[in-house]
Amino acid sequence: MDQNNTELKVQMEDVEAYLRSKYPGHSFEVTGCTPLAGTARDYDEWFYNTLDAEGNAENESSFVAMGRINGDSYELTDDFYGELIRDEIVKNIRKAALEAGFSVIDIKASFWEQFGSDEAKDISALDVLTGKINAGNDIKIFLDGSALKQSSYENALVELEKVFSQKKFTGDYYVVILKDKDADPARDRLYSDSFTL
Repeated sequence: MDQNNTELKVQMEDVEAYLRSKYPGHSFEVTGCTPLAGTARDYDEWFYNTLDAEGNAENESSFVAMGRINGDSYELTDDFYGELIRDEIVKNIRKAALEAGFSVIDIKASFWEQFGSDEAKDISALDVLTGKINAGNDIKIFLDGSALKQSSYENALVELEKVFSQKKFTGDYYVVILKDKDADPARDRLYSDSFTL
C-alpha cells in the first residue's frame, strides 16, 4: 500500500472515530472520500452511512462530512445533527400550521450548514428553527388545497408566512398547495411559491 492510500485509510478511521465520539449510540461507516487535491475546494468530502445493529446501512444515500486542514490539525464538520432534530423541527412546523387552520399533508426539512464537534452536544430543534443556531433551514411544506379557507393561494401563503414569523421561525420555506390530501406531489400541484424568514 503506498503512502497516499495509508494516509487516506488513517484519515477514514479518524472520521469514523470523530462521528462515533460526536454521536454516541450511532454507528458509522465511511464509504469514500473526494480529496481536495486537484480541485477548487478547500476541503475533503467524506461520504458516510449510519449502520444498524447488524452493520447494514440505514440511509438510502450517503451523508457528507467536510475535512479541512487548519495549521497542524485536521478539522471535521458534518450534517448528521439534522437527522437527530428533523422530527422535532417537523413537529413544531406542523403544529404551528395546524393551529393556524392549515391542513398539512407533508413536511420535508433539511439543513445546509455543517457543524463541528463544538455544536453537537446540546443542539435544540427549537434553537435551530428560530435561528438561534443558524443551520440553513430548508423547509418544504405540502398543503391540502381542498381544505384552504383563504380566498386565494397567494393569501394562504401570506398568512402562513405571518404565522411562522410570529413564532420566530427562520429559514427558506417552499410551500406547495396540492389538489387534495391524496394528490401526487409532482402532478397535482395547484400552486407553489417560497418565502424566507
